[in-house]
Amino acid sequence: MKTGYDQFFQKAKQTTTTQKRVEALQTLRKQTSKKPKKKFPVAQFFMFGILGIAGFLAVDHIDSIESQFKKIEITMGVADAAEEGHASEAKATDKHAGPEGEKVASAKEAKEGAEKSTTKEKKPDDADYLFKLAERKKALDLREEDLNKMATELEKQKADIEEKVKKLEETRGKISTVLQERIKADDAKVETLVQMYSNMKPQQVAKVFETLDEDLVIDILGRMKKKTAADILNLIKPEKAQIFAERFTGYRAPANSN
Repeated sequence: MKTGYDQFFQKAKQTTTTQKRVEALQTLRKQTSKKPKKKFPVAQFFMFGILGIAGFLAVDHIDSIESQFKKIEITMGVADAAEEGHASEAKATDKHAGPEGEKVASAKEAKEGAEKSTTKEKKPDDADYLFKLAERKKALDLREEDLNKMATELEKQKADIEEKVKKLEETRGKISTVLQERIKADDAKVETLVQMYSNMKPQQVAKVFETLDEDLVIDILGRMKKKTAADILNLIKPEKAQIFAERFTGYRAPANSN
C-alpha cells in the first residue's frame, strides 16, 4: 500500500527527470540561437551550474530523503498511539474508580477545608491569648504600683515612728536626769535631817519619830550613828519601835491564818 509520502517522491522523480530534459533542450536551443556576444555572462552561467548540480544531487539522494520521511511518519504514528493508550487508561481508571475516587476526592477536600478552618481558628485564639496577656500585664503593673505606694507609705510611717521613739528617748533621758537631781536633792535634805536629829535630845526626837513617816524615819535612823539611833529607839513606844526595827531589816511579819 502506497502512502502519501511514496506518491510524493515518485512525482518528484518524474518531475526532476522531465525538468532535467527540458532544461537540457532549452540550453541547447539558447546556445544555437544566440549570437556570440562580446561579454560572457559569468553570473548566469554560475547560477545555472549550481541549479544543475542541485538537481542531480536531488535525483541521486531521493531514496534516502524518502526513507527519512518514512521514519518521521512512523515516529509520529507511534507517539499518537501512545497518547491514545494513556488517555484510554486514564478513562478506564476513572470508570473503575467510581465512588471510591469520589470518596477520596471528597476526603481530600474535607481535609483541606479542616486545615483552612483550623488556621482561621488559630488566629482568634492567638489574638485572645495576646489580649489576655496584655490584661494580665496591666493587672501586674497596677499591682506593682500599689505595692510601691504601700512601700512608700510604710517607709514614711517607719520614719515617723523612729522620730517618735527618738523623742521618747530624749524625754526619758530628761526625766531620768530630773529624777537623779531630785534624788540627790532629797538625799541632801535627808542628810540635813540626820544632822539635826543627831544634835537634838533623844526624848524630843523619839516624840517626833512616833508621828513621822515610817520610811523617812528608817532612812534617818540608818544614817545615824548606832548609839544615837539606839537611844532614840529606847524612848519610842515598844509597838512603834518594833515596826521600825522590822522595816529597817526588811522583815515582813507573816499574815494571820485567821
